[in-house]
Amino acid sequence: MEDKFAKYLQLSNRLVITLIALLASLLVLLYAMKLAFGLLDSIPGFVYIFTVFIIMVPTLLFITVFLIYFSRTKKHPSAAVRYLSWGLFMAALLVWVFFLVSDFITFFKTASQQIGSYHSYSVIFLAGSVGLIFIVGIIQALSTPKEKDWMEKRKQRLGH
Repeated sequence: MEDKFAKYLQLSNRLVITLIALLASLLVLLYAMKLAFGLLDSIPGFVYIFTVFIIMVPTLLFITVFLIYFSRTKKHPSAAVRYLSWGLFMAALLVWVFFLVSDFITFFKTASQQIGSYHSYSVIFLAGSVGLIFIVGIIQALSTPKEKDWMEKRKQRLGH
């Protein structure tokens, strides 16, 4: 009985020490991050570089998604849906490029660090872009032939 109690005591001690070590390492990590980001604020021009990066994030994300969809649309079996998708994606890409240029002009004129003054962060525009992705995906999915499920594939393979 003593041997079991010693094992459980040793296990619980290790768990407590591990928990304390984890909390201590998290505190040290957070403090180091605070110091590192404090140093970044003192670098001249870093705020402007960071703001330019933040302006570019949604544009680069959506342009990448639209280009991936654009390239995958080449394989779609329906020509009408393919041309409709390409038209919608081209329009979206042109609008995103226009807003990126517009946002850079705004940034270089005002140097505003508030994202509310940039078109790329308009909630309506972001929601419209996400909606366009889903709508085109639904249109493409509904215009493809029905995929066979595993039971139909098995029956076909076995010759029934």
